[in-house]
Amino acid sequence: MSIATLQDPQTAIDPMMLRQTFGHFPSGVAAISARVEGQAEVMVASSFSVGVSLDPALALFSVQKISSTWPRIARAKRIGVSILAVDQARLCRQLAGRDRASRLAGVDSRTTEEGAVLVNGAAAWFDCSIHAVHEAGDHDVVIFQVHDLGMSQDISPLVFHGSRFTGVAPSPADR
Repeated sequence: MSIATLQDPQTAIDPMMLRQTFGHFPSGVAAISARVEGQAEVMVASSFSVGVSLDPALALFSVQKISSTWPRIARAKRIGVSILAVDQARLCRQLAGRDRASRLAGVDSRTTEEGAVLVNGAAAWFDCSIHAVHEAGDHDVVIFQVHDLGMSQDISPLVFHGSRFTGVAPSPADR
């Protein structure tokens, strides 16, 4: 069996088309946060993915190598991942803001004994540690070991699709 490709490996892919095509795939929005040396740090990622492994429990996300926030978060013993809720789009913009000092200002959150910061009202949450990091082009793929988790079945997740926030609507068959 052969795998056909539409793109000649010698031909460069248009970066804007790549970004738009990647953006056509809906993804959840995660706040990745920890308390490091007494300071809460947070970043937002739409690349968080669950189900890497059930035994051990592993999840992943990818982060740009030029991130200035990730190196600080990566020093934490534990890292919180909060899957933001559909009504937290405005909060998401705050958490992703350029001013690191004000990202978590006024945010309803809790910190675990090990330092993972979790956003209250999120659709789901994970208390993680770094299991492995793999280089992948201009990003690093971070594999998290999940130590604890929770979810609220009554809260729908925030979804990023087509460069905007939206929610998950039940299909007509589920209504």
